[in-house]
Amino acid sequence: MKGIKKFYQNNRVFVILMSIVLVCIVIMAICLISFFYGSKDSSVYGERLDGIDAVKIEESRISELESELDTSPLIDSSKLTITGKIIYVKMNFVATASLVEAQGKALELLEKFNDEEKKFYDFHFTLEQKKSETGSGFIISGAKNVNGTNLVWNNNNEVTEKSDVAAE
Repeated sequence: MKGIKKFYQNNRVFVILMSIVLVCIVIMAICLISFFYGSKDSSVYGERLDGIDAVKIEESRISELESELDTSPLIDSSKLTITGKIIYVKMNFVATASLVEAQGKALELLEKFNDEEKKFYDFHFTLEQKKSETGSGFIISGAKNVNGTNLVWNNNNEVTEKSDVAAE
């Protein structure tokens, strides 16, 4: 005990500073642990899915829409998936379908959802056609945001190599 008192008297400033540092480290550790591990009981989406029960799309309706798409002569296969507030639609088209017809099918599907669902869910479309002897094929993505009014398609221009003008 006498050794501790003597050490404290000789190194008072050092002991006080080290005590402050230790208290700060403990406070930082508590804050970090509560920040990273404190919210384990809540959903991974946080509060973003509040109100989803009011506009929930049943699995039976999804399978009905998929089978309706698959009956089209232009569509080879289709898949609808709902993840959180995003509806992913993947459609594979036959070789005779054009890009415009494919985009039209996506718009037709979008019209099958009511306004309340369109205001709650984001839509992401992937339209694909394999390259064949009759066509060059395509892959195009489109999206509709809850704040948007229509589908927006990506730029589906083919990448071509530019000729070197200086070489001529």
